[in-house]
Amino acid sequence: MNEQWIEQNGKSLYVKSEGKGDPILFLHGGPGGSLDYFLPEMEPLTNSMHVIFYDQKGCGKSPANPSGRYSIRDEVRDLEALRVAMDLEKITLFGESWGSILALSYAVAYPEHVSGLILTAAIGLSSEDHLAFKNALLQKLGFRQKLKFGWYSILSGITDSSRQLERLLDPFYVHSQESLVRKKDISYNREAQKQISRDIESTYDLLPVIDRIQGLPILIAQGSHDILTPAYMEAQILPHLPNADLVEVRDSGHWTVLEKPVEMRGLVEMFMNRSAHFKTFKQGGRSS
Repeated sequence: MNEQWIEQNGKSLYVKSEGKGDPILFLHGGPGGSLDYFLPEMEPLTNSMHVIFYDQKGCGKSPANPSGRYSIRDEVRDLEALRVAMDLEKITLFGESWGSILALSYAVAYPEHVSGLILTAAIGLSSEDHLAFKNALLQKLGFRQKLKFGWYSILSGITDSSRQLERLLDPFYVHSQESLVRKKDISYNREAQKQISRDIESTYDLLPVIDRIQGLPILIAQGSHDILTPAYMEAQILPHLPNADLVEVRDSGHWTVLEKPVEMRGLVEMFMNRSAHFKTFKQGGRSS
């Protein structure tokens, strides 16, 4: 794949891209993760479309923010600067986990530059949904696991306990434990993770402006065993997004790209080709 660092507004973003056709830009999770999460699983899409991956500011190979500050608003600005620098009039955004929040936040800010949204491991539209995600995850933990979680969380204020937290929580992000063998060891930007997570908890609320994207094609591909289930998406998110289609990715947890890469590539191709009526794939055949 082609590699480059794109300089905009005094910041540098590491970008990998390949392919021709309609552009689709992948937004990694975390916050603080890396584009490596999508590779090599999503790379075959380059045969049929212009695929773009990038490391968000301070993540992966992208240098840290000189100011040391990270926020949803700054990430939206970086994404817009990237679109302009790559001379892309309109883009489809694929947002995974935190990337789904970024995709939605960008779309309400710049709907005229968005062709469509594909959201997977979606977190929702507000800080309330984010809180529901955290609570649902904690409810999955047993008594001893909750004690460990509390202890590691306390230690995080003194030392880096992120690896212990990952080992504790990773099994709850997948449906099949065997899939963890394929999980990449990604180094997270913990400062970006901390600051953006606080920003989500305190400011994230798209409901007052959600009408700005109610004309966009949107696909939500949620793992059948995700922490926020397809049923949650149907009950809490679809009423605000009547233009969205919901697909249950069977036998998958939160990390759909890791567990079901073939199915996810197929959904992307169908969405980009607008060749499928996704409502027929909804859980139990229900429509919105």
